[in-house]
Amino acid sequence: MEQTPRGVGRGRISGAFMVAGLIAAAGLLVYLGRADTIHALSYAGRLLGGFLVLAGLVAFTAAVCVVVDRFLGHGTKYTTAIILFGVLAVLGAGLMLLAIQLEEYTRWLWGWLGLIVWSGWALWELLHRRRAWRDITFRRNFAAIASVTALITVANFVYTQIYTPYASPLTVTLSTEIGHIRKEKNTTYVGVTFRLENTGKVAANIVGASYAVSGVNWNSTYQTPRNVKQWDEEVDTDGLTDLHTYADKPEPYTVSLGLLSAPFDSDLGPGQKYTQEKIIELPTNAYRAIWVQGEAYLLRKDRMLQSNPPAIYHSRMGKGEKAPEWVANYAHLPSDSAYIRYTVPVTYSNEILNLTRKRRNVTLWWMLGTENTSSLAPLVASLEPVGEERAEPSYSEWGQVLERYGFTYLASGATEAVL
Repeated sequence: MEQTPRGVGRGRISGAFMVAGLIAAAGLLVYLGRADTIHALSYAGRLLGGFLVLAGLVAFTAAVCVVVDRFLGHGTKYTTAIILFGVLAVLGAGLMLLAIQLEEYTRWLWGWLGLIVWSGWALWELLHRRRAWRDITFRRNFAAIASVTALITVANFVYTQIYTPYASPLTVTLSTEIGHIRKEKNTTYVGVTFRLENTGKVAANIVGASYAVSGVNWNSTYQTPRNVKQWDEEVDTDGLTDLHTYADKPEPYTVSLGLLSAPFDSDLGPGQKYTQEKIIELPTNAYRAIWVQGEAYLLRKDRMLQSNPPAIYHSRMGKGEKAPEWVANYAHLPSDSAYIRYTVPVTYSNEILNLTRKRRNVTLWWMLGTENTSSLAPLVASLEPVGEERAEPSYSEWGQVLERYGFTYLASGATEAVL
């Protein structure tokens, strides 16, 4: 019985392993690229998806060439070049995916490492054991093609992952305006307008927007200047107190608050405005002035997209679960304040990020205070990994969230009018 030479058997085993690796890499790259080419939220994401599809097709073509070369014995200098180019494409894709993955750990890290390790073995097999470089007679042209392809891929990667997030900032403004004030014997009517305007080129999802109207009183107005000791008694620990030389510190009391839009239910495209007008009723002569302010949380629509309707929890209807301490502190309210919590799972702008980033929820807390308190800034929101929604985000983490996902907080500032 004729024995199969040891070298031939080893070559077929390594060939089968190379075919399996190329087909597996091709399937993964085409899956990722096809999903992003169709569903990515930005043009840059779709362009990157197209490159991954192309790399996957090159890897599949290389697998066919391995079969032709190793098992059918009809290999040529062109099949060798295609095999080498396919392995380089898989290596480049693996390195690119690993670079994205390094910012955050998920289990897919091992998949990208597998692509890189397999590519390293395949290059060693081709260049060291089989001397494939000698079989390619057009080495200069091959090197030029490989170099240009690598440069284009790197440029596209830098454009989609680094340049684009900074080149198109989210520019939305929130403003409040006090309009006509009409006084009657018992009731004063105050017209208030709230306006969200997108002046940029990036669409935004309104996570939540709220307003607060406060009546303001102060006890006395003095004819002589007040001294530093009197001022010192009125300084708040937050350091935001206005100190008046001829009047007591103003005491605001919230007379009206509410949401300007249902949470996670409104979008604001480039050039669009969202306006609400309200009439606030107050007892005549009850307050000396009125303060109005609004606030909002936004998400860039080219970075993240909510995947389900919000889950709603009301503290008065549930099991008495208190808001996290950091949320109450942020809103300057007692820990036993009433609240409504909205939680929404979100997906990222492309399939690559969905695999290389942790699953996250956007959580919006509408803080309602207690019977003896009132709040001027009732909204608190966070974008945290699933299961970590109650954890307090650090300052550095919050900065990364703003940078990566365009999660933005807006405040109109207080608009004041004398009644």
